[in-house]
Amino acid sequence: MCLRLKFLPIGFLALLLLTSCNEPSSNSLSSTDADIDQIKALQIKWNQAVEMGDIDGYISVLDEEIELIPTDAPAFQGTESYREMLEGVFSTSTFDIEVVDAGTIEVEGNMAYARYDYIIHTTSIPSDSIQTTTTVSSYRKFLDVMRRQSDGSWRVYKHIWNYNEPVVAL
Repeated sequence: MCLRLKFLPIGFLALLLLTSCNEPSSNSLSSTDADIDQIKALQIKWNQAVEMGDIDGYISVLDEEIELIPTDAPAFQGTESYREMLEGVFSTSTFDIEVVDAGTIEVEGNMAYARYDYIIHTTSIPSDSIQTTTTVSSYRKFLDVMRRQSDGSWRVYKHIWNYNEPVVAL
């Protein structure tokens, strides 16, 4: 009896090692591939909304509990706060996104992580007080945390960026 108990932990460890070395099933791989494709489509839709100044389109890719964590401003949460910020931003500027590095997307269960680099070209919109336009370009590094929704779709849960180099006015 004592001998069997001594070898039981070794046998259990061997079994654990053997089962952990198995290849993932094709179902889990295809699910991850499908998730990555869905997140890439979300990123395209998001970029289009930014370039068109489409607030509703932008908000549609965000989780209700979105948290924006920018480099040069306080963080804030929620789609209504985000909407208020976008109203101000899109009323004063237009944006052109230059993809420098589409980056990587990793899916872990109901969370996913997207890391990418863009150059954002921001052009001011003329107003009553300012008649000229100025374009400023900034190279930014982004990290987004996505959360799977109850319907299986993905939305942006945390949006984080910082500048890769100083902002340049054109």
